[in-house]
Amino acid sequence: MKCDCRIFALLIGILSAPLAGQEPDTSRAERLNTAAEARDEGNFERARQILLPMLAASPDDPDLLRRLAMVEAGAGQLDLALDRIDEATRLAPDDLDVALARAYILYWRGDISAAQRATAAIAARNPDYPELDRLTALLTQQEAAEGFRMRAISVSAGISDIKTAAGFSQTWNTQSLAAALDISRGDTITFGVMREERAAIDTRISVRTDHQIADGVVYVAATAVPSPDFLERWSVGAGGELRVSDGVAVLADVRVADYDTGTIAALQPGLSIALDRDFTLSGRAINIFGGDDGYRLGGSVRLDYGRERDTSIFLIAASYPEAEADGLRQLRSLAAGVRLPVSDTLVLSGAGSYENRANSYRRYAGMLTLTYRFKPQ
Repeated sequence: MKCDCRIFALLIGILSAPLAGQEPDTSRAERLNTAAEARDEGNFERARQILLPMLAASPDDPDLLRRLAMVEAGAGQLDLALDRIDEATRLAPDDLDVALARAYILYWRGDISAAQRATAAIAARNPDYPELDRLTALLTQQEAAEGFRMRAISVSAGISDIKTAAGFSQTWNTQSLAAALDISRGDTITFGVMREERAAIDTRISVRTDHQIADGVVYVAATAVPSPDFLERWSVGAGGELRVSDGVAVLADVRVADYDTGTIAALQPGLSIALDRDFTLSGRAINIFGGDDGYRLGGSVRLDYGRERDTSIFLIAASYPEAEADGLRQLRSLAAGVRLPVSDTLVLSGAGSYENRANSYRRYAGMLTLTYRFKPQ
């Protein structure tokens, strides 16, 4: 389960505020407050720089261990966070601040049963302990969400203005429908169907399964196109995203697709870097195997603003060999899009793009997507 950093801001008074009677000098208090502010701003490295020297000077301080555990949790390092908080628990087994922090970390790791046991132990000692009711509600909600439930349904429509290499103008259009379902805690399956009309009509059927892990997500996907005129016959793929440090994630995608002209394999390693709280830059190397040239290389760069927010913007630039039924052609493209919340359950997304496919076509395209997100029961 991913750690929701927005929850941290609600825990400042309990999980990062100084404990009464434990801050005998102003210098220590100021450093702890500065570390807490850095963590709440998402600057986890700065928080570590403050807290680690303090812990080196006082290695048996459970409060410092607790604070560092929360920093590591915020950075997505949930295994290290659990190690830190377990050490704090060993040193201060009766400290309810430490116990509550440990219960939250267990919850963020997806260890719901252990988090429930930890919460029950706190409630047995002090049922009115601050923030305990919030964690109890989160655990109850999580338990109710176990098993099969609808997550979201999306409908999309797009139109493209095409000019072929021979000088002819055409209009293409696409429509798609996708449904995402939670099948267990941390596992989502998405079914989709996409209809694209050019001179002929192809219909792609797709399925993808995502599995959440402590520091990221992995997925497998497949598509099929009955009697295709320009799309692939079928494809299979797998990939994922793994956070390796503060704001840095490794990306990977491997895919094999079969066309009328042969089978193409694509390997796309990449890296995503959070530039600050709002901007994320990611890049991929696109390695294509197969076709007439045997091997070709391309790449893409993407800039996101507000990626983890309801309202977000993205820009993409790419140049890579694209496979269609007529074989591999070098594609150069630019794209931009925005995602806007319409209500608590509806999200509207829009995107525009320019593509130039060598010796094939020039394309200006626009697409709108409306997504309905089901509320947890």
